[in-house]
Amino acid sequence: MCRNIGILIAASCIIFATPIGFADQPLSPIWALEFSPDGKTLAVGKYQWIELWDLETQSIIHTYEPHAGEVRSLKFAATNDPETSSLRLYAGGGVPAQNGEIRIWDVASEELIKSFEVHGDTIESIALSPSNTTLLTASMDEYSAVIDVTLLEDTEEPIDKQARWLTQHVGRVLCTLYHPQGTYFVTGSEDKTIKVWNPNTFNVMVNFDANDDAVYSLAYSANEAVIVSGSADNVVRTWRVTPAGDGEEIAVGRDSLEMTGTLVREYTGHQGAVYSVDAALVLPRRANNQTAMIASGSADTSVIIWTLRSGNLYSTFDESTDAVYAVKFSPNGQFVAAGGRDGKVRLWNLRRQALTHEF
Repeated sequence: MCRNIGILIAASCIIFATPIGFADQPLSPIWALEFSPDGKTLAVGKYQWIELWDLETQSIIHTYEPHAGEVRSLKFAATNDPETSSLRLYAGGGVPAQNGEIRIWDVASEELIKSFEVHGDTIESIALSPSNTTLLTASMDEYSAVIDVTLLEDTEEPIDKQARWLTQHVGRVLCTLYHPQGTYFVTGSEDKTIKVWNPNTFNVMVNFDANDDAVYSLAYSANEAVIVSGSADNVVRTWRVTPAGDGEEIAVGRDSLEMTGTLVREYTGHQGAVYSVDAALVLPRRANNQTAMIASGSADTSVIIWTLRSGNLYSTFDESTDAVYAVKFSPNGQFVAAGGRDGKVRLWNLRRQALTHEF
């Protein structure tokens, strides 16, 4: 029997004129990226595991596994324990049409701190409040959940009982965002809408419906005080939320009837769905001052960097060979990272507008 198997393998090599080996196996697609707060490492979400890369050596420090399915969203958070300086890594994902899971890892020890299922379908996005005490989810089961993180380790009560469920979307919820000061949180959906929520009453303060297709990704530019979105209609947009009748900063807890929102700008240039967006202050080439910019990754395989206020295209990176699912600026705004279906992470230096890392 072994002899027959050997003959079969040899015949296969002759027929296809290529050796059989594991080196040619396709890489796992990259679904999520997240820089550590110090910018020295990058967490990469793949199928059933997370890799933590050291950017200076371009080597893997840790692998966090297993996960039930695709790791769709990642967030670092500092612990509130004064006796430890360890980071935690929150990961959202799950198995399509079966469950949506959250796993919380201790970054240094690689220990799994908590794992729980909270949705009936994959979790596409997670967001943490500025105090890291509240977790917001977006799921393919058409719901979002608001979870008190402080209760996760101290209660046996099922998560679905203690969570606050948001049911106002009429399609799959695909992305989430917290305002940097916790003023509001935001969800984007397959139903083409972006909803801005009061974090105290859980009422919808503003409903944006100017998208022509599903909203895949959200980010926030603190410098320009705008929400950034990426949509399946190939367009990046910016939105502003203000109290009705004036342009002052919103106070937490203001009644929903007092809020208003406007579409600020549309950025057109992609030839495919925009799967991911991010915003940061960047020092452009031949400039002395930082400028607010947007990064967007698309099904058209490109990463585009936009000047946020003017809407001008700053740079286009086209080294990716397949759809780009995740883009992320480094904390200092010097680099942008991207990953997607071809399974490779790429980093570009924004001032030099050049590819510097590929792994």
